[in-house]
Amino acid sequence: MKKLAKVLVIAGSDSCAGAGMQADLKSITLNNAYASTIVTCLTAQNTQKVIEVFETPLSFLKLQLQAVLSDIEFSVVKIGMLSSTEIIDTIANELHNIAYNFKLLVDPVMVATSGDLLLKKNAIESLKLKLISKSFLVTPNIDEAEILANKTIKNLFDMKESAYQIKALGAKAVLIKGGHLEFDDQKIHSVLLDENNQFTIISNDKVNVKQIHGTGCTLASAIAANLANGFSLIEACQQANNFVHQSALNYQIIGKGSAVLGF
Repeated sequence: MKKLAKVLVIAGSDSCAGAGMQADLKSITLNNAYASTIVTCLTAQNTQKVIEVFETPLSFLKLQLQAVLSDIEFSVVKIGMLSSTEIIDTIANELHNIAYNFKLLVDPVMVATSGDLLLKKNAIESLKLKLISKSFLVTPNIDEAEILANKTIKNLFDMKESAYQIKALGAKAVLIKGGHLEFDDQKIHSVLLDENNQFTIISNDKVNVKQIHGTGCTLASAIAANLANGFSLIEACQQANNFVHQSALNYQIIGKGSAVLGF
């Protein structure tokens, strides 16, 4: 029997299921891996906006982590929405207790597609010090990369410079997702700076829709699943990009706001 690829997802719940943990579960399953989940917070949101965020009590967050980590061995841990410094610290402490015998993928969720803030500003430094510094891969979008690198990004050169800045925080590799960048009307370009300090540009045609909810979560989780299945970093990112692009081409309108991916 083939060994099952296992990914631990630590993220928030999205009640409309376009992004967050619900997107992670769909993405990992469709990319041939098994996902366990730790709920960091509950969001009341739809395709238009985030209405409210309820953070998981720290004692229960810790209990979830201890329950799963004491029982199951994961090859990849994928981190999404964390919301606060206290949540970041709790997760970092529990992961430290098992000596990081896995690849840590940090998707630094800071702002929702709707523009709503999902990570408190005072938590950014804690995210850098406690988790990004330990990560195998960080996957910010343009807005998040600008915050992490403290740099305005307008083109591919800026993306590469920002990737170096983020890698200097301690990450082994950085993938900056280019979907929010407008310098090319026809294509989306993402920049991968790998563990050997080599750049790979991953490009695909833009999809003719204003906004799609959950592309970042879905991409990061597809990469996590691919890494868990033994693919190299470049292969994992390229295959995940193809998966998200095909899902975007099949986008669905389920509400009054952003579209969602169609799998």
